[in-house]
Amino acid sequence: MTIKKYVEAKGRPCLYVPGDHLDYCDEHKYPVLIVWYRTTKADITWINEPYQCSHNWLFCRDDFRQDIEARAEKIYLRYATAKTARAITYSFMTLYDLSIPDARCAADELFDMTLAIIGEYTEKEKTQ
Repeated sequence: MTIKKYVEAKGRPCLYVPGDHLDYCDEHKYPVLIVWYRTTKADITWINEPYQCSHNWLFCRDDFRQDIEARAEKIYLRYATAKTARAITYSFMTLYDLSIPDARCAADELFDMTLAIIGEYTEKEKTQ
């Protein structure tokens, strides 16, 4: 089975998850990532669903929240230009005005980062 890391939609970010992507993410315990593409630019929306329910204990921890924001910032900086922008928090992120190829790469990295950090902190919790 191929993992669907993100879904693509046309236009600017809005509070809408296209198609059945939210159900897919809930079922597989994946973060919600949407690449909103236009003619030459794209934005990325990252939502920490479904983890806010299943891993609420993590999102209550200051160290975790700071770590996820710092890792997302590093991803953003790899693709940033003078015309890009970002809004990064531990619960909702948007990266603005990336090139479409860069947005797809950044979305892949945000997906992988999310699964990795959830796994790392969950494993640390088990060994403590």
